[in-house]
Amino acid sequence: MNPFEFFIPQNITVGAGTLAKLPECAKKLGGSHAMLISGPTLRKMGVVDKAADYLKDAGMAVDIFTDVEANPSVTTVEKATEAYKDSGADFIVALGGGSPMDVAKAVGVTAKYGGSITEYEGAHKVPGKIVPLIAIPTTAGTGSEVTAFSVITDHSRDYKLTVFSYELLPSYAILDPELLTSAPASVAAACGIDAFIHAEEAYVSTAASPFSDAMAEKAMELIGKNIRRFVARRTDLEAAEAMLTGSLFAGIAFSTGMTCIPIPEPPGGTIGVTFSRGSLDIFSKKSARIGCSSTCLSFIIINSAQPGTNIGRTYCL
Repeated sequence: MNPFEFFIPQNITVGAGTLAKLPECAKKLGGSHAMLISGPTLRKMGVVDKAADYLKDAGMAVDIFTDVEANPSVTTVEKATEAYKDSGADFIVALGGGSPMDVAKAVGVTAKYGGSITEYEGAHKVPGKIVPLIAIPTTAGTGSEVTAFSVITDHSRDYKLTVFSYELLPSYAILDPELLTSAPASVAAACGIDAFIHAEEAYVSTAASPFSDAMAEKAMELIGKNIRRFVARRTDLEAAEAMLTGSLFAGIAFSTGMTCIPIPEPPGGTIGVTFSRGSLDIFSKKSARIGCSSTCLSFIIINSAQPGTNIGRTYCL
């Protein structure tokens, strides 16, 4: 066995109704004024205001930024950073899927250290701790609440840049399955595939360790056993919690196993293709020889799976 190491420097809470713990987490961070970063749809649905009300009821000030698009851009990060600085906030709450979390992480960097997020592209270029961050996922897919990545679209290059640093890890993550119940079936399915693929990529990575394998195996078990049930009835809190937990473990495995960059990242930066749907579309055409054996293998396993059967030690969808 090769030497390996891991650490998870986060406080993670999972369970129905745990959104109510948001003020408690904020107080532990020493926060008194939140910048809540989310998306316009969640604002319309009342989810953003619900989270904001918990903070306000605890005597905290809240500013809200919801001008976040899918595949968020450098310009969006700049706008959100300006809003954060103007607000006087002292911590950030990221509420939503991967896009609001990517923006929140990026703002945490640029609000504290200045410059453009493009200056931090690559690995380990963030000089220190970012603005305190609490992550609250509303999808079971990206695992962004436990990953050390922020992926931002640079339209000047038609390119999705990645900032990788363990400084990006949110201090707290709150996983409340009640926040998943309003997701459309198509979103629930796509996000579930996304999370499953994260786990498989980690599992077959050459950088995998016994720890990342354990996280990946449990993630595939939880997602494989619950995705059909959850997509069929999103109000099933037991299935929703299993999916959230599976996505969480997949995110940990994905970060620890250091998998390769997904193939749809370049199309995502130019035409906005959805990660998991785009991946399945690409690999369904059997274009396997694209220079990344672990990603190829992970998608070949997905696309060749039959309901109710197992391939190796994975759980088929």
